Amino acid sequence: MILVVNEADTAPHHVSVANQEFAAELHARFKLRRPSAAASGLTLYHDPASSRDVLLVDRFSDGRKFPAKGGVGQARKIGADLAAYLIHRRRVRSPWIHCTDADVRLPHRYFTCSTALSDTTAQDTAALVYPFRHSIAADQTGDEIPNIHRHKIIQVTQLYEYSLRYYVAGLSFARSPYAFHTIGSTIAVNAAHYAKVRGFPRRQAGEDFYLLNKLAKVGSVMQLRSETDCEPIDIAARLSDRVPFGTGAAVGKIMELEDPAREFLFYHPCVFYLLRSWLGSLSTFWQSRSSDIGAILSQRPVTDQPGSFSNHPPMDLQALIGGLEESRATEALQHACRQSSDANQFKRQMHTWFDAFRTLKLIHHLRDHHLPSISFEALVTEPNLDHLMRYESTLPCLHKTLRRDWLDIC
Repeated sequence: MILVVNEADTAPHHVSVANQEFAAELHARFKLRRPSAAASGLTLYHDPASSRDVLLVDRFSDGRKFPAKGGVGQARKIGADLAAYLIHRRRVRSPWIHCTDADVRLPHRYFTCSTALSDTTAQDTAALVYPFRHSIAADQTGDEIPNIHRHKIIQVTQLYEYSLRYYVAGLSFARSPYAFHTIGSTIAVNAAHYAKVRGFPRRQAGEDFYLLNKLAKVGSVMQLRSETDCEPIDIAARLSDRVPFGTGAAVGKIMELEDPAREFLFYHPCVFYLLRSWLGSLSTFWQSRSSDIGAILSQRPVTDQPGSFSNHPPMDLQALIGGLEESRATEALQHACRQSSDANQFKRQMHTWFDAFRTLKLIHHLRDHHLPSISFEALVTEPNLDHLMRYESTLPCLHKTLRRDWLDIC
């Protein structure tokens, strides 16, 4: 186990105190195997209770702290790079680098999800994304979360979790190959694939999104299901200002809203219907060898399937065409046609180009130019929502809970 205990030069005093206390607890609990060399900041311990070694990476002492803009991406990269090196040197037998955080409680059978994979599946899988749930941990008591705020934090966190699951459900409905959660503490990475994409980016936040975006282009990203694959991990529902965005920061912002059910916004369901139509048109682009986005999308056959343009006003189509043209999809289609020998290769090239980042940019274009985001109160009245909720098994139950808690609808 590699522990990257870190803080920035600008961290408040209580963070430094907590890190020093944590390091002292490690030294008291574990048996020292190799003391830290002056330059390395690495201390190796042995845990007699579980027959494992624990490698402490000191990025909290004076002279080893992160710069002001250093953050979770740099911490993850240090730990995962070390793990990749140890796997390469065959000091660690497992090919999997599991990433987690101090606010996460792992299930007892956590590692069986990766060890149960067949050799072939493990080689082809670039990353595993574990199921998760937010909850108030049993040891979060006393002054850490005052009782007066505890219930609201849980409610607000559920609203934020709903937005995460709603977005992935929308991508899955649209048949995007990037329909997986991007929460750093739920990821396990295949070391060989990790090396191919040069590891975590050194970002203050969003490093998990960008890593998985790269990994999905060199292998498959497997979204594990709690019903069939493994138990979910527990992520503490809490406030945090350590990163500019993410669960802790989002919960803090939602807590400041006077009426979250009417002020916190979700993407309009129709953006995912339009995304589905664009992705579903790739076969037509290949068959016609055309890169005329307007002509192809306008001439798509009428279908009863959800997501067809026969169910949308012309303005929806124009907004989609505008977003694709702005992203230079025409040039991408032309390049993919020239470089591909069959339909499968063409689709792989297009999905590599139209990745998770470009998907999000298109959704933002649709939001900003035609389909504004809507509140939860408005979302529950949208008829198109029903199709999306079928693509995330935990969404209907969470949806019912939020309707009851925020809108008093049973």
